[in-house]
Amino acid sequence: MSHQGFAHGGHRLARRLVLLTLLASGLIATFITLAQIYLEYDREMAEIEGRFSEIETAYLPSIKQGLWVMDRPALQTLADGIRKLPDFEYAMIQDENGIVAQSGNPPQDRRLSRRFEITYDYRGATQQIGTLEVTASNAGPVTRAWQRLWLTLILNSFKAALVATLLLLFVQRMITTPVERIHEHTRRMAAGQLGEPLRIETRFPSTPNDEIHELAQAVDTMRESLRQRNAELELAAGVFSHAFEGIMITDAEGVILSVNPAFTAITGYAPEEAIGKTPRLLHSDHQDEYFYRDMWAKLSLTGEWRGELWNRHKDGHAYLQWTSITTIYDAEGTPYRRIAVMTDITEERRNEERIRHQAFHDALTGLPNRTLLQNRLEHAIKSASRGGERLALLFIDLDRFKVINDSLGHLVGDQLLKKAAQRMAQCVRAGDTVARLGGDEFVILAPINDSSDATQIAEKIIHEVAQPFDLQAQTLYVGASVGISVYPEDGSDAATLLRNADVAMYASKQAGRGTLRFFDTGMNERAQQRLRIEAALRRAITAQEFELYYQTKICLKDGRHCGMEALIRWNDPELGLVSPVDFIPLAEETGLIVQIGDWVLDAACAQMRRWLDGGHIAGPVAVNVSALQLNDAGFASRVVDILRRHGLNGCHLQIEVTESTVMANPEQAIRALSRLAALGISIAVDDFGTGYSSFSHLKRLPINILKIDRTFVNDIGKRSEDEQIVTAIIQVAHALRLQVVAEGVETQEQAAFLAGLGCHYGQGYLYAKPLPLAEFEKLVTV
Repeated sequence: MSHQGFAHGGHRLARRLVLLTLLASGLIATFITLAQIYLEYDREMAEIEGRFSEIETAYLPSIKQGLWVMDRPALQTLADGIRKLPDFEYAMIQDENGIVAQSGNPPQDRRLSRRFEITYDYRGATQQIGTLEVTASNAGPVTRAWQRLWLTLILNSFKAALVATLLLLFVQRMITTPVERIHEHTRRMAAGQLGEPLRIETRFPSTPNDEIHELAQAVDTMRESLRQRNAELELAAGVFSHAFEGIMITDAEGVILSVNPAFTAITGYAPEEAIGKTPRLLHSDHQDEYFYRDMWAKLSLTGEWRGELWNRHKDGHAYLQWTSITTIYDAEGTPYRRIAVMTDITEERRNEERIRHQAFHDALTGLPNRTLLQNRLEHAIKSASRGGERLALLFIDLDRFKVINDSLGHLVGDQLLKKAAQRMAQCVRAGDTVARLGGDEFVILAPINDSSDATQIAEKIIHEVAQPFDLQAQTLYVGASVGISVYPEDGSDAATLLRNADVAMYASKQAGRGTLRFFDTGMNERAQQRLRIEAALRRAITAQEFELYYQTKICLKDGRHCGMEALIRWNDPELGLVSPVDFIPLAEETGLIVQIGDWVLDAACAQMRRWLDGGHIAGPVAVNVSALQLNDAGFASRVVDILRRHGLNGCHLQIEVTESTVMANPEQAIRALSRLAALGISIAVDDFGTGYSSFSHLKRLPINILKIDRTFVNDIGKRSEDEQIVTAIIQVAHALRLQVVAEGVETQEQAAFLAGLGCHYGQGYLYAKPLPLAEFEKLVTV
């Protein structure tokens, strides 16, 4: 369209502005009108509400008097008077026998109705003698609102039209006509006519520094820029058109002037996104500032550079390219342009890296495998030997992983291993190595200054692995046992360091799992001792070399005996009295705990039967149960058979389980314990507060008793933190309506503190240590 044709278009922009102004003015006028009408309507409705209050104060006393004397004419007059109030259409007075007086027709819509109860004080008593029902109508306010609406709309619309007309005149003079001139100039620019500058005549009512003139200056600047750029693009087009390699041309300062289609294919950046920027647009942070400093130093010195560069694609991924940079000088020998030719070699390098990675990394977790660990360990030993440095090798085994893998399947087990590997990798420094040897065994290689560095890493890993794992809508718990060997103290070669770290890890498991142990030379002897104990333990089950000790429980309120706990002891003919600390973990690890646990249950129930027959010692007798027993599907049935064989009711037996025992397989534990609880067997959670109970599982367990661990009781009177923990546990127990037993009570001060908090029972050396049968019977029958 020519300038003349555009002008004849009739100021389309001005018309649109006027239409928009009219629309906006109309909406505003409508909104204001509606607001005004609503306020008037609301005021009139408020007046109606006020008249209800006037009726209550002005009419109600007279109606009360008329009802009391039953003056029907007077009541009718009052009803008529109420109905004649503005906007009221019905009034009705009635007593207990029916309507006494009414005025108007009963309305169907009673939203504006009020009902007043009429009472009369007679001889000191208030009696209800009738009611007054009054109904108003909003028809009047609505009609008046519509009348105001039409009048106000007409006036506001006239005002908006007047304003829009004046605005149209100003827009045409100040905006539309100058914009038409700019439009015509841009059409000439589009046609390639870039030689004539744009001029805005000053006869328009505007100033040279307003937006219209700034727009004109910007358009003219664009015209000049286009004129220069066209010349450069025509020069570069022939060079770039057939190149397979990416080509980027910059000025001497590194500002990108032009790129070819291959550059876009490699980097993802279109020419308009790259031109005017520097090559830092592609910077990937894979190579540090020293690398680029050396590259630019060589480029400035020799005028060229070749090598590998890590750049970043527009979509964010990094890629490797082979780059050649050449400098073009002007006639005076000054750098004028630089040409970079690039080839993407990422896929080629990725294939090489993939083959190398598969050879040296674990397929499941992506961690270094045994081969790569061996290489790194040997290299680290050589380096440490030359520099007199120390290394730590941490051997990590996941506790309770086998139970999860066997019960939930290898898919869940694999997911757990991957998440555990991720957590371990987050616990170490960038230069440390986390490797997976196989199964649930991991190894960490880390340079250290002293043993505390290794301790810090191990404690962090134990803490992180102990946090819950959410897998396939299940919350799973495992732990980590860590064994540590240190170079050069514990070995001078890779094989020795690995073996000794493995030995230390088994020592950690024997210490209760979820802990760490440093290797020492005595561990080899203890490993041999462990093998001897395992063989003797298998023999002891057949020879029945076990016996039960009993420790009394005391009621903290009155000091009476309230049951006992059965504790196993092993008298080996060669080893002597073996501590449960030494053989119970071994029994759990080897699975012998199931047979031993059944023997304890049977022996304790048999002795309970003898005490009941003797009539001088009351129960119940408490027996500890391990995780393996609870996970055994036949455990509950065996308990039932034992009770039946000895003629005991469930109330004579108490089952004690630890937090960790329950959480090893909470669903199975809930099923087994629920069946036992149904028989009347009381369930106690032992060592409460030392594990990681989930309250969602805890509230589902059929437990009756919480036992506070001795580690908290020991420091009562010494550490306020432990006192606060004990207080919190007892409060939780009370909230759940559970009884509380405190273990390890050794002083009267501890007993008094616990009794003051409402703890029910105490157990500890203050009352008696675990005693053989004869000594226990003598104690509790005195």
